[in-house]
Amino acid sequence: MKREASEAPENSVSTEVSDDELKEFTALFNTAEYNGFLTESFNSPEEINWDSVLEFGAGLPVEGISEEEISDYLEVTNQDELYGDLFVIRKKDFEDYVVTHTGLSSIPTAALTWDYVDKHDSYYKTHWAAYQSTYTCVSGEKNGDHYTLRFRVNSEDLPGSNAGKNYGKWADRVLTLTKTDENAMVESNAIQWDDYSDEEQSFEVELPQIDGPVRFITYSANPDESDITLVKDGKYLMDLYTSVYTDDGNGYLNKILAIGFLDLNCDGMKDVAIVGNSDFGKHVLLYEAVATKYLFEYFADLDEAKMSEIGAEFTIPSLKAALLGGNSDGTFASYKELYAQLAKVYHVARDGYKYDLIYADDDDIPELVIDVPGYGASLYAYENRKAHCLMNDWAYGAMGNAGYSYIPGTGIYYNGNADHAGAIYYESYMSKREEGELATDYWVKHINFNDLDGDGWPSEEELEASGEYVGSSEYYNETDKEMTENEIKAVIDIYDSYEMKEISGVMEYEELLSALGK
Repeated sequence: MKREASEAPENSVSTEVSDDELKEFTALFNTAEYNGFLTESFNSPEEINWDSVLEFGAGLPVEGISEEEISDYLEVTNQDELYGDLFVIRKKDFEDYVVTHTGLSSIPTAALTWDYVDKHDSYYKTHWAAYQSTYTCVSGEKNGDHYTLRFRVNSEDLPGSNAGKNYGKWADRVLTLTKTDENAMVESNAIQWDDYSDEEQSFEVELPQIDGPVRFITYSANPDESDITLVKDGKYLMDLYTSVYTDDGNGYLNKILAIGFLDLNCDGMKDVAIVGNSDFGKHVLLYEAVATKYLFEYFADLDEAKMSEIGAEFTIPSLKAALLGGNSDGTFASYKELYAQLAKVYHVARDGYKYDLIYADDDDIPELVIDVPGYGASLYAYENRKAHCLMNDWAYGAMGNAGYSYIPGTGIYYNGNADHAGAIYYESYMSKREEGELATDYWVKHINFNDLDGDGWPSEEELEASGEYVGSSEYYNETDKEMTENEIKAVIDIYDSYEMKEISGVMEYEELLSALGK
């Protein structure tokens, strides 16, 4: 519930904010207490992302934390040591801060996603060094005690290639607030996303995987690099980067010619195609839709040679015709037709893929493996005339990840993953969900060292002291069933009694087509 801001006198007239007040607001909103309110857009105090506002502490962090309190935090978060600086904010201080700076009289549950330790009634977050923007209040109007202020990012101080940018995430902000004798209560913060945008390539679009329209905004202010930012309800979603990599060098699309949408992997979600010019010729960048906070992930870069190979011009209709043929709705009468289409798109996207058809479930329809051996595997099932992506380029072959397996005919999948050169080994047993990728049902943590302090993580001393130590195992259940550790172990023992087969590509593209009767 929000405290009402004081109303302007009836028939009052807005006036420009004086230079002195602009300087005062510049100083105020560059303090730790207020700076965070300019980071992200919000249309009302109820929409504020408090993690963003408190990223640098907002002047609330507690100093001189005792070793006992640090130890309690590490125990609650299951860590053996601190990685980064520890920020601590007392819950009461956070609640008072919200009331004072927004007028909200109640705070939503989990408004702050920092780790909470009940013993100390406090929030905790490990923090790494990061850049904090500063701002200049460049103009404004006031009506009574109500202000509308425009802030400019001091972008000349931005690190790297972002230095000097005043568009996208570094565009001006228009902040509304009510000023009292004691402080300022913020009401909204609108990032001016359309400043410096390319109007021809900026638009709103409805996408089936996202509730409500998404605005694609293209920027061509930098002649060497075009930028694309996605915004929904005035809030930042993500950037689509326009990097291109060629044998002659690397660069960016410097002019966006077209942006279009197509269902590359036939899963019912719309993917993105970006057509543009670069110093290395025309390119098409493909981004596939994913069910994560990033929304889209890089899929492929089609240069002039590749577009010529598939018989496509650098237009969205021609690209759709070349990649998808006449299948406008992305549904398929059989798994063979679907898998041939999926393999075609992946085959166009890059070299090195290998394929397989496996029978992981108890039906007579196989799953399709699309794999870059030793690097990353994807897995698809045929459902309701469309593709259900079970694994989307799951990495393996490095960082201790041994890869993925399945128990034929059971719908059970397996992964083994080592930490600390095998001192800790994780086993995960997964299955399919109605939507999305495979998810873990049960997992085991094998401790293969002498865990003298019982924290679950090996120190150098513990590794050296292991000697003839016989390891221990911990069993975990991620299902909605209530199970004892012995019951979990019994299920896993049954799984381990079956023969597991590796999920990996074994067929070339032409071999797969032949197996599909194409």
